[in-house]
Amino acid sequence: MLKVLIVDDELLERKALTKIITTECEGVEVIDEAQNGRVAIEKAQLHHPDIILMDIKMPGIDGVEAVKQIKQLYPNIKFIMVSAFNTFEYAKEVMQQGVKEYILKPSRKEDILASIHRVKVEIEEERRHAEEQNELRSKMKEFMALAESKGLPPIVEDPTQSVDIWKSNQVEKILTKAKEYIDARFSESLTLEEVAEYVELSPFYFSKIFKDRLGVTFIDYVTTVRINHAKKEMLDPSKSLKEICYSIGYRDPNYFSRVFKKYTGLSPTEYRSIVGD
Repeated sequence: MLKVLIVDDELLERKALTKIITTECEGVEVIDEAQNGRVAIEKAQLHHPDIILMDIKMPGIDGVEAVKQIKQLYPNIKFIMVSAFNTFEYAKEVMQQGVKEYILKPSRKEDILASIHRVKVEIEEERRHAEEQNELRSKMKEFMALAESKGLPPIVEDPTQSVDIWKSNQVEKILTKAKEYIDARFSESLTLEEVAEYVELSPFYFSKIFKDRLGVTFIDYVTTVRINHAKKEMLDPSKSLKEICYSIGYRDPNYFSRVFKKYTGLSPTEYRSIVGD
């Protein structure tokens, strides 16, 4: 549950925001309110909120100054600024503090909910990333402790570098597993989604690391495996090109011929006449 602090010098505005968030925002709760910047700083220290909805123009310490002081104490707190002043200077000042959300008064419920949703997603992503990094560091400590117990030297001195090496090794293992799967089933109607599911990754992420690490797309890799296998099959004069076409996963000899020529520069018949001499 994300904690929200509402800061506004207008009581009705605070109550309206509280009601909207309480009734419309799942996974978010209003933990307190503040009527000016000074009280906002005190309550931020008291509650450590995840999100602060901050009015800009308030008596005493205004919203911009309050953001500066709170950011110094708690840099991870996210701010949604609320203002009746649609001027670039106000927006510029808060953006310089790292604030991305800026809502104009009178605030529409849809705008408030959209801003909170965007900030909520950002916080969840940051937490997920932090948990992943902590888990990786924990595993690296285990590996390094195991290596030390066996009298082996540590991989590297820098824990961050150790994490990067571990992640790289994990990616290599995943790609090796994927390539083995493709090599064993290239004659079937393989899809990227099927192989991604086999290695337990999303199709998008699998496609990305496949291209980044191997330098070719999934389709190009599968096609290359099929063409290389076809070349080997062509060394056997007893096998027809049609048989070879079917054996590597294609159902249309004409399509196979076009693909083969695209990847080798020769038609299957031309290639076979050369290697058969």
